[in-house]
Amino acid sequence: MLFYICLVLGIINLILFLVQRRPQVSLRVLFLKTTTSCFMILTALAAFYENQSCGLELALLFFAGCVCGLLGDIWLDAKYIFPSEKNGLLKAGFISFLIGHIFYSGAMFITYGISALTIICGIMGIVFGPVCCWFTEKTMKANFGSSKLISVVYTSVLAFTTGVAIAVAIENNFKLFSVLRVIGMLLFIASDGVLAQIYFCENKNTRVNVFVNHALYYSAQFLMASSLFVS
Repeated sequence: MLFYICLVLGIINLILFLVQRRPQVSLRVLFLKTTTSCFMILTALAAFYENQSCGLELALLFFAGCVCGLLGDIWLDAKYIFPSEKNGLLKAGFISFLIGHIFYSGAMFITYGISALTIICGIMGIVFGPVCCWFTEKTMKANFGSSKLISVVYTSVLAFTTGVAIAVAIENNFKLFSVLRVIGMLLFIASDGVLAQIYFCENKNTRVNVFVNHALYYSAQFLMASSLFVS
């Protein structure tokens, strides 16, 4: 019951945040975003509390991934409130999310082991990162500027984690927990695709894009947290 309470309260808070979020950020909106991220962490904690059979190591690494997501959320929106620190906060946000995905992939490796399939899928993901950034530059006229290196590294880690999640799902016959994680990782990719347009393409910082980006991102995080409940 506690898991469902946290999940529902998190979704309600997310809706309130999405209604208030604009291309420009206020302290009030940053507070709503932070509380939504806190509910994401509480959902993961409640999921483990009610299903401790998922394993302490897996749960701790997933908690760490959620906390990194919280920090990344704060840094990315803080750059609108402190424009003089924009570049530093943007990189801090990317690094926080990158570390979060390392925790997620590490959790899956530790829990389900390393196999030929996870290695193959992971390597395919690493290759996908630079290709994706190149494609974004060429087709969407994205200008990564000084953030190009961290963008490529982050995208590679994100795709690597997605590949690992897909491999784990295949090896576990697509059990519910593994499917939730694959869907979550794919939503992360979709969210970051929109985010890249907002940050690095001209005239893409619109309310619709901002709404879609956050809706996809938080859906991904809540799915990752919920996967602990059914592991």
